[in-house]
Amino acid sequence: MKTITKTIEVYEFNDLSENAKKRAINDYINFLLEVTDYTDTSENMKRSYNKAEHMRTPWFLGSYIYEYCYAEIMEGLGEYEFLSDGDIHSEN
Repeated sequence: MKTITKTIEVYEFNDLSENAKKRAINDYINFLLEVTDYTDTSENMKRSYNKAEHMRTPWFLGSYIYEYCYAEIMEGLGEYEFLSDGDIHSEN
């Protein structure tokens, strides 16, 4: 039998490089888009969806979410630990 111990450096969001922060933000926005339903979202998320629909620019939805939901995004990211490249660290 063999036992291997692996050490992983994890970071708080504010300790990441700028590129890693951008990746973490983009990944988090994509996560929100995948798991949230319009009826269950915050008013700011609804504003984002409505603006994308009104402007007929669904490809900018992520940008609208970033613009209108910045505080929510930062709060959400504060709950995680990250690898140096901006990926969320998972115990699994």
